[in-house]
Amino acid sequence: MRHSQSPTQKATRQHTKQHNARLVLKTIYTAGDVSRADVARMTGLTRATVSNIVAGLLDKGLVAESGYGPSLGGKPPILLNMAEDARQLVCLDLGNEHFNGALVNLRGHFGEQVNLPVNGRTAAEALNLVYELVDQLLANVTAPVLGLALGSPGLIDATAGLVKQSVNLDWHDLPLRQLLQDRYNFPVYIANDSHLAALAEYSYGGDDSRNLVLIKMGQGIGSGIVLNGRIFYGEGFGAGEIGHVSVVENGELCTCGNHGCLETVASVRAMLRQAQAIADENPDSVLAQLRSSGGTVSWANVQQACEQGDATAQEIVTQAGKTLGMAVANLVGILNVNRIVIAGNVTQTGDLFIEAVRTSMTHRVLPKLAAGTAVQYANKEENLVLLGASALILSQGLGVF
Repeated sequence: MRHSQSPTQKATRQHTKQHNARLVLKTIYTAGDVSRADVARMTGLTRATVSNIVAGLLDKGLVAESGYGPSLGGKPPILLNMAEDARQLVCLDLGNEHFNGALVNLRGHFGEQVNLPVNGRTAAEALNLVYELVDQLLANVTAPVLGLALGSPGLIDATAGLVKQSVNLDWHDLPLRQLLQDRYNFPVYIANDSHLAALAEYSYGGDDSRNLVLIKMGQGIGSGIVLNGRIFYGEGFGAGEIGHVSVVENGELCTCGNHGCLETVASVRAMLRQAQAIADENPDSVLAQLRSSGGTVSWANVQQACEQGDATAQEIVTQAGKTLGMAVANLVGILNVNRIVIAGNVTQTGDLFIEAVRTSMTHRVLPKLAAGTAVQYANKEENLVLLGASALILSQGLGVF
């Protein structure tokens, strides 16, 4: 007499099948041009199990046979690889003065890109701009959409899909994931933009470390923390909000309402404000001579002044690096993560900025911790948030990261 399985047994069996399928796909994704026999050896699964799973992946178009391997006496083995254009990922970055979007394939290669100026739009108008961005991207899809992921500034509850607070966009408790899923009917993932930048560096940066902190330098300062290969969000989803930690007693009023926040003294915006003040006060300064006819000092002007050896511009950049180094020292002391990555426009200053960060950090932590910590610029500088969005979709949707 045959006994039917209990619901618990069925669920366990289904979970095991899903786990094995993801394991096989991840192995093929990572190894590339690999035989079924090698997949079985790498995963510890039986050849029969691997063959069944591969047959399903071939039917779905996620995996393709890519050629033949060397013969070991019999028939040459058929090699497998990810069919990188079998699906497309809709990736958005809402963290700048423009909303950026891209269609990305399963290997993180970019296809169609769309860039829409925000022009001060907030609240409902900003949400409509997100819809417009997605609509334009979807008009160019050439394969089924695996999912959509976006990075937004602010406090993002990634689990609930909720923008708890985004000051720049005037979003408060916005159910953004649900709104997008209802409109587009495919999986949607949202996260803080700095968190996604860190995930991009971890996933595509070419380093085998399981832990890192990425500090995203721009008009503001944020950071993303990856621990054991996963984004660390924090209890209130605010992990990495170092830009709004006060570092100057009775300092300048910050947009968050506190005084002396790191952003007010070490961000690109803060450096530009200092450079502008110097140019206005001293018409003979290098910064004043380089600025545009409208009298505004740009980041390119600051960079050029530094390259020309202007001590004033170099001091602005160096002092910002020293201040950031204080924050980095705290991260090293608390997390003992041995890889700190810096991304953003400051990378254009070369060694000037990062050496100041390293020196400042080294003087503020235990020497052994300092010696074991690498402070470096990001390996992947362009489109970090969009790349992180693609990694999030691939991780959640296929389990390949």
